[in-house]
Amino acid sequence: HDAFISVKAMHILPMFTLLLLLLSLLPLQFDSADRGFSFTYDGPIDMRMDPHASMSAEELINCVDEAELGRILRDYGEEKSWKAVARRIVTAREQAPIKTTKQLVNVIGQTQIRGSSNSRKAGKGVKGIHPATRTFQALRIAVNDEIKKLEQALPAALSCLSPGGRLAVISFHSLEDRLVKHAFMTAAGRPTPAQEALIHGPDGAVVLDSLEAAALGHIVTRKPIIPSPDEIAANARSRSAKLRVFQRSGGLDAAVAAGKGPKRKRVSQQSDGQKAAK
Repeated sequence: HDAFISVKAMHILPMFTLLLLLLSLLPLQFDSADRGFSFTYDGPIDMRMDPHASMSAEELINCVDEAELGRILRDYGEEKSWKAVARRIVTAREQAPIKTTKQLVNVIGQTQIRGSSNSRKAGKGVKGIHPATRTFQALRIAVNDEIKKLEQALPAALSCLSPGGRLAVISFHSLEDRLVKHAFMTAAGRPTPAQEALIHGPDGAVVLDSLEAAALGHIVTRKPIIPSPDEIAANARSRSAKLRVFQRSGGLDAAVAAGKGPKRKRVSQQSDGQKAAK
């Protein structure tokens, strides 16, 4: 995310015909115990993308008050048991600081109220996810300020598209996917859910006109593309991936739509039977 923010700030805008944003940790980062991103490996609770950043996840869970901790779990992790998890963390740290991922997993415990019998046997909750998944997600997002950075990066990336260029974004949780969806709606001149009230108000026509006037292009994927069962079987980490694509106006597509495209291609693509008939 930071790369596009920095590029825009410096007014250096390279133009791309195809741009892919993969909103995910690298396997090397995720599988590294000393980074603290995964509850699979025991290690320090760091979670910083930039090791030189000011606050680690360990400092966060041991310092912020219960109300703020609960807000982070609710808003960034979409954890339904956010009050219970926040209370458990605060109670545990009063006895001793929480320093490792294994300690944190034990503190979180079994937070999901219901789940399938197979999931419960595996120590997992609803939909077969590990009880610590949402808490680790929330802490990572908070430590790295990921939501704010993505909100800044998406418009910057869209501004880097050349005419006819495409931006593809692969997200891995609903918070990111929602931001991508709404950013693409805005770029396509369509109202987001937050703007619906304005559309139905007395100045609705003016709002719609301003949105359409600021449109950059159109959304290619009406619904996000998700992995097939075979892909999930081959790569379990892809199970929550969603791909959305936006295309900027102009370029070859615009020329073809205006009747200025390379018409000779249509002739060359005729079948042998059609050529013989002539």
